[in-house]
Amino acid sequence: MSVMIGIRQKQLFLYIVKEMLLYFFVCFLFLFFIFFVNNILLLAEDVLSKQAPFKDVALLMLYSLPAVIANAAPFAALIGTLMGIGRFVSDLEFLSMNALGISPRFLMLPVLLVGLAVSIVSFFTNDVLLPASAVNFRRVYWDIATSTPALELSSYSIKRNRNAVVVTGLIQDGRIHNLLIVDKNADKAFRIVGTQTAEIGKSDDPSIVMSLKMTYPHLLILDSADKKKYDAVSGEAVTYNVLAKSIKSSYFNTIGPSEMSSLDLYKDVKEKEVQNDDKRLLNLYRMELHKKFSIPFGSFFFVLLAFAISSAGKVHNQGVGFVLGLLIAVAYWAMFMGGQTLCLRLDWNGTSAMWVPNIMVFAASIVLLGKRLFR
Repeated sequence: MSVMIGIRQKQLFLYIVKEMLLYFFVCFLFLFFIFFVNNILLLAEDVLSKQAPFKDVALLMLYSLPAVIANAAPFAALIGTLMGIGRFVSDLEFLSMNALGISPRFLMLPVLLVGLAVSIVSFFTNDVLLPASAVNFRRVYWDIATSTPALELSSYSIKRNRNAVVVTGLIQDGRIHNLLIVDKNADKAFRIVGTQTAEIGKSDDPSIVMSLKMTYPHLLILDSADKKKYDAVSGEAVTYNVLAKSIKSSYFNTIGPSEMSSLDLYKDVKEKEVQNDDKRLLNLYRMELHKKFSIPFGSFFFVLLAFAISSAGKVHNQGVGFVLGLLIAVAYWAMFMGGQTLCLRLDWNGTSAMWVPNIMVFAASIVLLGKRLFR
């Protein structure tokens, strides 16, 4: 008899896992599509509209996939679990299981197992695939920018580059109509360069994205000591190298904290602690380190919350689960981005900023579960 009960419990366990995975993948595809389309729209403005090669655009989309997966997975786990349990509730399956003496703790195990599996896969994507794809994304974007100089500029726009500000009018057929550039020379004096026509060209120097060949430019150099004094110069033609970046090798070897693995980030944090480095920079690195864990393992906390909400009788069908999941996801993301902003601008503790949303989700789960789960 006990053997038969064990077999049935195993079958029930696998059945719940299968259903949870099914709803997770449905929600994941839905959210993946939304995030991916958003990336395409962002690329369309900067890349597609400038007629960049299709092969390079496809590579950019490919290298953006790990970020899309890492962002979509936790929310798919939340919404999928709410929808899956909502289906169990609406079909009276959970009620039948409870009538047969199956405890809520047993029903929770397969749900949490799915959440843990999603967290592990999401962590691998965020910690291994995302750093590698970010470097490759920059490499491809660099190739597009240097082969298509106009990519860096758009009509009627203002672009900042280090100490320079570039204001453009209409850009058509590789020419800029009405161009104004404000920068600083070696003596830190402001220079203002203006022209009615400039031709966009490509430079052989790998540290320069483009060159602007100006026709009949006008140059004003402001006196750094006396702002009322200036020198005015006019000419027939001048070439201005704009949007200069560090040389290519340096550009790719300089990796930000968001593009590093958790192990490399941990080593950098310890090194900066020993060197007593800039506290603000150290806090930023700590934030990125804990972000590597808090976002992926948010899937586990989301699944726990979803089960708690359903156990409290708040989800009666799939539609309610879907809407409720979206609302919780938006609230969570708002808290997460708010904490990140506080960390970056007000030096709020980076560790707390990344874990407060998950702690709040966990606390809400425990309150909702209450005595029902542990009786």
